[in-house]
Amino acid sequence: MQKSYQAKHAYHGHFMHQKIFLAIVVLIIFGTLFGLLLLNRWQKAGRPDTQEYPVLGVSLSQEDGYQDFRLLKKHGVDFVYLKATQGADYFDDNFLSNYWRIQGAQLPFGVYHYFSFTSLPQAQFDNFKTSIGQQIGNLPIVIQLNDYQNPHPATKKIRQSVSQLRTLLVNYYQRKVIIQTTPTFAKIFNNPKDTVWLQAPKLPLHKRQDIDFWEYSQQGKIPSLASTNLYHMSVFIGNENHWQHYVQTGGY
Repeated sequence: MQKSYQAKHAYHGHFMHQKIFLAIVVLIIFGTLFGLLLLNRWQKAGRPDTQEYPVLGVSLSQEDGYQDFRLLKKHGVDFVYLKATQGADYFDDNFLSNYWRIQGAQLPFGVYHYFSFTSLPQAQFDNFKTSIGQQIGNLPIVIQLNDYQNPHPATKKIRQSVSQLRTLLVNYYQRKVIIQTTPTFAKIFNNPKDTVWLQAPKLPLHKRQDIDFWEYSQQGKIPSLASTNLYHMSVFIGNENHWQHYVQTGGY
């Protein structure tokens, strides 16, 4: 009887251990799935509706460090803009490395110049042309205009200087040039040939017809990419078909 009792007790003990083990496994699985769901929602926070804006992109400079462009593409990045130059004498340290490596990923890409209020348009053009030559990618060239100086020059002078630089770039490269800026400065570029890349948390209710891109976050996460990296995130204003045509024509 004693042996029978011990065997029965051992069986029940083993059975309980199995139940506890299975319960722990189930909890781990559900906890992992719940964690992944939260991570996915966290990463997509702020990302504009994918049905309306399916084409996603990032802007990169040397401050973003080394980037795996194949990995970015795998996780839904459809285009990249690389910082090339700034003002009359600055050249981004990572530009050449990024330029050569991104081509292996076969991602559409373009380049941008950070506009300086203190340098003449001709000097900024010379810096851009000398620094990168014909290495401009297959998307429109971008002039990034930020309100970094307070007070900034008169808006009339800003418009004249940016327009002069744009004309120099268009004439030399025969490529469309876009002005990336905030809603405040976007108001002064209201000529039909002024195409804008708007930097704003939200688009205006009545969108301008000349907005090609929308930078919705300067500290955004790439959906599905398990990384702490924060990016300048943008979407293309248009659907997939519009995007394919845009890439093929250089933005026209």
